[in-house]
Amino acid sequence: MKTPEDYMQEIQSASDADWERKGYTLAAPVFSMTKGSKYIKIIRTTFGSPSVHCFVDYQGNIYKAASWRVPAKGIRGHIDDAKKPLLGYDYYR
Repeated sequence: MKTPEDYMQEIQSASDADWERKGYTLAAPVFSMTKGSKYIKIIRTTFGSPSVHCFVDYQGNIYKAASWRVPAKGIRGHIDDAKKPLLGYDYYR
């Protein structure tokens, strides 16, 4: 089973590849995470501005962000799925 850290690295790699493919010259977004009691928040920082990319629960389920503190209802996928939602710029299914 993959870890949330592995998933975050996949997001970072996909984002970097997308950024390079589009030929952007400014700094690419940087992804980080913070751990809470129920969810891991994956944060995307672009040009110094952080935003929530997604939430991952401790079973590996992926959630879209409803706000800075709360995930949206409904599981979007799992970190072990072959086709993952929210990977880089392949957003929500």
